[in-house]
Amino acid sequence: MSDEKRTSLTDNPDFNKWLEENYPVEIEEYEFLSSDVLYQMSYESYLEALARYGKDPKIELSRIEEKFPSPIAYYFYQAENNYQNDHHRLDLLKSCWEATVFILFGIVLGEARHRNLPLKEIGIKWQTCWSDRLYDKLTIIENIIDYTTKSGIALSCSGIIPIDTLTLIKKLNQERNGFAHASARTSAQQKALYAELYPQLETVLKQLIKLEEVTLFRYYEAETPLYPRCEIFQGVSMDGKKEIIPIQKDNYVNIIDHFNRESIFVKIFEEVFCVSPFIHYFQEEHEPNALICFYKKHASGKYIHEVVSKSQNKDFDVAIFDLINERLKELVN
Repeated sequence: MSDEKRTSLTDNPDFNKWLEENYPVEIEEYEFLSSDVLYQMSYESYLEALARYGKDPKIELSRIEEKFPSPIAYYFYQAENNYQNDHHRLDLLKSCWEATVFILFGIVLGEARHRNLPLKEIGIKWQTCWSDRLYDKLTIIENIIDYTTKSGIALSCSGIIPIDTLTLIKKLNQERNGFAHASARTSAQQKALYAELYPQLETVLKQLIKLEEVTLFRYYEAETPLYPRCEIFQGVSMDGKKEIIPIQKDNYVNIIDHFNRESIFVKIFEEVFCVSPFIHYFQEEHEPNALICFYKKHASGKYIHEVVSKSQNKDFDVAIFDLINERLKELVN
């Protein structure tokens, strides 16, 4: 072996989990962790399998569907597997693309607010934060990541969104115009357009594979404040699964004044912060689970959000978000 630092078994939890889910090891009534077995029996084979895991396109696609924030994962899966016709398929692809931009915008601006970045100095204006133009959202994302990278400011989102990928995203945003008037095209033309646009979106999502480190959630209950049980919005499923989300003490102190059921939060690596109203939730009275939604535009004192998995928008009074919006105003004014 070389003098390179030996990879620890604990360095790759997602890969280990994938091994254990797909290659269980059982001997009589005994069960063993397949990741541990492979690592201990043949370290070189473990590394080879890890490399294949990182490059296999089918594995990458399954990671998108299982681990990405629900708005992206849901529409991505639907576009490939659960469409009604070619026009519907294009609509689903468009929804996946838009959801990707809106999610990136929500987590980047949410973290900028959380870390009290000097947004006015960066050139970000209050009105632009509520623009309905994807171009404006992408520009804000790019400016924040560029500023923090050049300034040496630690930003969790910087470890997820490569600068080079933002250039590709902007290019795809121009191609997004191809969705316009899709309903007027023939079925063959719609199918050809999908075949043209899908690989571009897939490339972007693969470059954003670390979005699997992003956990969108809503506080549900807690016996211990630092270990709240939360409703998770991850992967294609919309079944409202509940998990414990550990929060570090200093982090908890920073969010305690607004850490409740009324907002959506995100955990990126070990940092937790609020992403409402950019990413929010909606819950029907007769439904047990909340539905994730994302901000689209501002009109007549309302924030208009798109509800994921439903062909509908939901309006929220701006005043609902006064507490968390006040923090953003201080940074841009």
